[in-house]
Parts: sequence; structure tokens; C-alpha cells
Amino acid sequence: MKYKHLILKMVLAMRDEDYLFRIYHFILAKYRKEKHKAEHEEMEQRKAEVIRIVSELESLDIIESIYSFIMGMLSVKKGGAK
Repeated sequence: MKYKHLILKMVLAMRDEDYLFRIYHFILAKYRKEKHKAEHEEMEQRKAEVIRIVSELESLDIIESIYSFIMGMLSVKKGGAK
């Protein structure tokens, strides 16, 4: 946390627009990479949860309903029926 405070203090004191521009783009790339990694981890957790739930289902009607729902979503995404 000490580094965060120091970074904020340096940026607030900065007067050179070129340096600020470079810092901004450097930080933005790092932020996006971290955010993407977190989103990817969340997606993998959701996949695991869906797989767990589906594997525990026993009702054929519910399983068929889920399958139809997924196929409908995929066909819309590929430009099929809307």
C-alpha cells in the first residue's frame, strides 16, 4: 500500500504532460491485463459451477430444456433465428 500512496503522490505532483501520458498508457495496459485475468478466472468459476449443477440434475425435462436454451443462444450468436 505504501507504493500506491507514493505513486499517487508522484502523479499529483507531475507537471510534464508527456510523462503523464506515458504513465497513463503504461498503467492502463497493466490495469486491463489484471482486469482481464480476473474476468477470466470468474468465467472459469462459473463454468465449473454450471458443470457441477448440470451433472447433479436428474430430470430429463430440465436437461432437455437447458440443452434447447443453449442451442437457441448459440444459433442467435451465429446469426441464425432471432
